[in-house]
Amino acid sequence: MTERDDITLLREFAATESEAAFAALVQRHINLVYSTALRSVGSAHAAEEISQAVFIILARKAKSLGAKTILAGWLHQTTRLTAANFLRGEIRRQKREQEAYMQSILNETDASAWPQIAPLLDDALAKLGEADRNAIVLRFFENKSLAEVGTALGASEDAAKMRVNRALEKLRKIFGKRSVTLSATLIAGAAAANSVQAAPAGLAATISTVALTKGAAAGGSTLALVNGALKIMAWTKMKTAIVVGAAVILAAATGTVAIKAFKDNQASSKLETHIFKVGPSFAVNLRNATHAAANASTTQMAGDYFNTKGLNFPPPKSIFFDDKLALLLVKATPSDLNAVERLVQQLDFTKPQIHMKAYFIEVPESDVQAVLNAGTVLTTTDQNSVEILDDDTKSHLLRLLRLHKATTLAAPEVTTLPGRQASLRAGDVNVDLNSTLFDDGFTLKMKIIASTTETLTAEANIWDGQTIALGSQKTDGKSRLFVFTTTDLIDAAGNKMHSKADLPFRSGTILPQ
Repeated sequence: MTERDDITLLREFAATESEAAFAALVQRHINLVYSTALRSVGSAHAAEEISQAVFIILARKAKSLGAKTILAGWLHQTTRLTAANFLRGEIRRQKREQEAYMQSILNETDASAWPQIAPLLDDALAKLGEADRNAIVLRFFENKSLAEVGTALGASEDAAKMRVNRALEKLRKIFGKRSVTLSATLIAGAAAANSVQAAPAGLAATISTVALTKGAAAGGSTLALVNGALKIMAWTKMKTAIVVGAAVILAAATGTVAIKAFKDNQASSKLETHIFKVGPSFAVNLRNATHAAANASTTQMAGDYFNTKGLNFPPPKSIFFDDKLALLLVKATPSDLNAVERLVQQLDFTKPQIHMKAYFIEVPESDVQAVLNAGTVLTTTDQNSVEILDDDTKSHLLRLLRLHKATTLAAPEVTTLPGRQASLRAGDVNVDLNSTLFDDGFTLKMKIIASTTETLTAEANIWDGQTIALGSQKTDGKSRLFVFTTTDLIDAAGNKMHSKADLPFRSGTILPQ
């Protein structure tokens, strides 16, 4: 059935309160709602209560949902907000139980992608735009074809495919900031295979019965959950309206002071509690940033660090960091929490390593000039040939050299840290390398000295993934030596830190020297 059928059923229920129409909607989407709730809170019982609250909200808001609403996306977002409201209550009432659940996640030893992304998935989806989020939910949670996704989004199948791929790439980057380095393909496969689980038998029927009363038959805790979620949804909508209204007023150049005052009052009058799940490097980098003593408490370190960044947490605000559970709990205003999130991302990184691979290639003297004249980027100087190559140009040049009977003598590689010297050797050829990583995280200053029958040197600034090519000028009458050294930034697991899409330059661009 098409997504349009959801709206047809919703309109039927809104007009006649048809039990059959509402039951069909619950039956169709219960697994999506239940699975999203379960991922968020980790408790099957709580997930059932959240699911019930979500469908009560749907029953109450059925008349107000527009004809273009993609119900699966709306339900996912409503479930996430309801679960967030539930967790805030749980933090206050059941902190120990919540920490025990997070410990079970952190102790997970399964090497597959799903255990890595499951705790982060729904928050990551919330960072996407509505169209991207709907595309992911429809494609991987609802198992829709690309054609069906396109129909729901009012686009072609090809446009839907592009939308899904772009959204996956955005998720990959979001996960990467939380030290989860996976390809978009792995994320897609894990989400498709695991994101929706079967809800308990009979839950749909129970929820339909209770939700049709719009909460009159629900328990007190469920009603509290419904009301809390509705407030969050209203506040989210209000924030959007404030931003839009502010833009309109600013465009007219009037009323800016009133808008700012209203936003500031809203931000200061409401405290929220948020749990940041950090990676193993966070505590190490936090200690280094604060120069804390060995016996300093992790909570004190966190407080001191954020104080230096202009963030203070006097009561009723609070901050707590448990390095064993890798949990940072902060109670503060939304604006404070946004600032904390940015600072956490800055500290929650693994120091990059540098992987260098050199190709020692011998070219017959009779072919050297043909190679140099065949449109390659190597140039001749009085001392030696030196050039910086992007990945595509390097691949082209290596293929060209092979066509001209070039021989790869060796391809040694080494991994080191920025600022440390490394050496690569093949036969009587030795290459000394020294690299420095700039603060932007992409640019490297490379110094290369290749020692053979002559000394070849190069010192240049390159971007991550680029290659420095050195070419010998001296000849024994038979051949010359070319040395290609490619440098990649990698994490502790050996994965590349940046994809081509991450790099701040167009393909083929070389840094000015």
